[in-house]
Amino acid sequence: MILRTIPTGMLHTNCYLVGDEASGVCAVFDPGAHTEKVLNMIAESGLTCRYIILTHCHFDHVMAAPFVQEATGAELMIHELDAPFLTPEYVNRRGYIRETYRAPRVDRLLRDGDEIDVGSIKMKVTLTPGHTLGSCVFTFGDVMIAGDTLFKDACGRWDMMGGSMDDMMHSLKKLHDMEGDYRVLCGHGDPTTLEEERQHNPYMRMALEKLK
Repeated sequence: MILRTIPTGMLHTNCYLVGDEASGVCAVFDPGAHTEKVLNMIAESGLTCRYIILTHCHFDHVMAAPFVQEATGAELMIHELDAPFLTPEYVNRRGYIRETYRAPRVDRLLRDGDEIDVGSIKMKVTLTPGHTLGSCVFTFGDVMIAGDTLFKDACGRWDMMGGSMDDMMHSLKKLHDMEGDYRVLCGHGDPTTLEEERQHNPYMRMALEKLK
């Protein structure tokens, strides 16, 4: 498996490439800005970009998506609850960074429990609302791509459109209760592990307290 990361945009959103060497295909998660930078990462991998996967609909995770899609022909996926918010009216709304953007073509609407095959890599989709209505995490092998649901010692904001503290608490408990451990690749900042967050994340502890 090939796994690469580049930060994009003013908010340093992590864009991930997950590739299967045997089949020569990859998926790109959250191309938030800097189209050329993302395309260079794909080219340097030597793989064909089969999918663009969005963990959620916020501007800093989606701005470059239509342009990467146009350049690669990749299919784009997002959870069905967040898909309606990929419009310029939402992404470019007041208070957001003003960059060139147009709505991408959505090829697949994701649901909780879906699977995505990237060559031989099988990814499971887990719905984790709280940051947005349709925020998801994606697990495969010992890796979790967490978007803005889970950070090192923190979690995503719930005070934005589509956010909910109650939903976030339930999502953090769902992640806490998952079997095993994962390397957690976050939407911003450094990676962590699920076990580290079970032990030390104050928001996850708060979720456990609230949902006893």
